[in-house]
Amino acid sequence: MSSSGPRTDDATVWPVEAWRGLAAWMVVYSHYWTGADSSWPLLRFTFTGVDLFFVLSGFVFAPYLFGGPLAAGAFAVRRFFRIYPAYFLALLIYFGLAWSDGRALAYWWQHLVFAYLQSREMAFYYNPVFWSLPSEVEFYLLLPLLAWFCRARARNFAVLALAALLMRACIGYASDAQAENSAYIWMHHLPGMLLEFLLGACAWWLSQRGLRGHVRALLLLGGLALWLTLAAGFAKFGDAGINTSLARGQMSWLAALAFAAMVTASMGNWQGAPAPLVQASVWAGRLSYGSYLFHIAALRLLQPYASALGQQGVPLAAALLTLLAAWLAYTLWENPWRKFGRALAARRPAGSVR
Repeated sequence: MSSSGPRTDDATVWPVEAWRGLAAWMVVYSHYWTGADSSWPLLRFTFTGVDLFFVLSGFVFAPYLFGGPLAAGAFAVRRFFRIYPAYFLALLIYFGLAWSDGRALAYWWQHLVFAYLQSREMAFYYNPVFWSLPSEVEFYLLLPLLAWFCRARARNFAVLALAALLMRACIGYASDAQAENSAYIWMHHLPGMLLEFLLGACAWWLSQRGLRGHVRALLLLGGLALWLTLAAGFAKFGDAGINTSLARGQMSWLAALAFAAMVTASMGNWQGAPAPLVQASVWAGRLSYGSYLFHIAALRLLQPYASALGQQGVPLAAALLTLLAAWLAYTLWENPWRKFGRALAARRPAGSVR
């Protein structure tokens, strides 16, 4: 990326970091507590924290779609060192857990190169949350082409968004989770997920329009109402009921729409925000990736001690272990590699895609 371009993927906007933390712990909650009898039915929809992550990625990289200069080589270097080292560390841990459980180290090379999103069994073999990473990587790889197509032209972006909406609607409705047909697989790759990234980009565009307070309040309430409505529908009908209705394959992008509205609403003038709130939000974002990657490992490590810890004690202890692992990984591994990637990218030529 040229030195004059906006460093959108490196900038720390603390509300975005707060949303990242929320996204990660929505996913943690969905794996730790939604199966409990005491779980509030609406919170079973917290697995859509993954969709919030997609929206945030679209939000952060939206300036490139709306005219910001993009040096593709430098961008690729920074993204690689931001994503892969922490993922590789997590993958080694899950390899070790599989080996200790006596399971074969199947699909190992597909996991090394993000080529495992071919079936649910393959994607979930080591860690179920890994499924979302290939679509993120695909978005990064395609971003220079998307930026070139849009070229700061609102009409081009609108065409792209409409195409993504139609593609998602068609793929989602044609998908069959039971048979895992080709549409179901493609729904989880970028052809199905692009709409969610673009909803995040729309959120960024709206946030730059200087929205008045009452408009942001309406967006916040509307987004929250939509998410709660979707959550109520999921709590009532579940996957089985939804897959026999017109909502088949559409719930996640609708959740992304709700998140996009709420994220837009949160991007007001936060000057003078309390320092503890800012710091807590920043650290929530810093630990979000590690929390997302390691929480299943923490739960598996502590499950053998269920009799000693108790039914509620296992997820609580696993949550603490997840936070510790995420902090150690960020401090000793993830952030040093990220800094290395930034330094390496800064030495690349400053050519850009427009």
